[in-house]
Amino acid sequence: MSSYRKVAELILKLKGELFLSPRERWFLKRLEESAYPWQLVEEGIKRFYAKLPPERRKKTPAFFALAEIERLRKKAIKNSAGKEDNWRERFKSLLEKLGEFIEVPKVEPKDKMSAEEILADLESKLYKHLWENLPEEEKKALLKKYAQFKQDKTALSFMIKGELRKKFGLGVFSLFVEEK
Repeated sequence: MSSYRKVAELILKLKGELFLSPRERWFLKRLEESAYPWQLVEEGIKRFYAKLPPERRKKTPAFFALAEIERLRKKAIKNSAGKEDNWRERFKSLLEKLGEFIEVPKVEPKDKMSAEEILADLESKLYKHLWENLPEEEKKALLKKYAQFKQDKTALSFMIKGELRKKFGLGVFSLFVEEK
């Protein structure tokens, strides 16, 4: 059974539903495209729904768990930051890829954690730049496509970043995610 299917079944079980909404399927697809570790996704979803009263679980979409998933992801990154590998070369390679789209400052991080923070900041600038330079009709089309997410700005931003990643053929800019 695929990881995607296992997480989908977990959500259905926790919510007591028979099927996922289109928004929840999109959300899981974006997580998969963004190379989120499925163990963290599962744990984040379990923790999120455990905090909700049982009567609210059915009505609460799974994408609201993104903040919990992000917290777990950051914790996992911190825990793996001490492990030594060839992160400097990978960092330089990722900076070169970012440099194809935006101006990248000359930086020398002192450790793997600070390198990851620099990459996260630059990735944020990249997506802001790509969004600003997107034609208005494409912006409107994306906002319309993901209109169901407009109440949750974090989820909306996450979904639009996924679309931009696909459109421009971008990978994940992180030292802690292995590209496929």
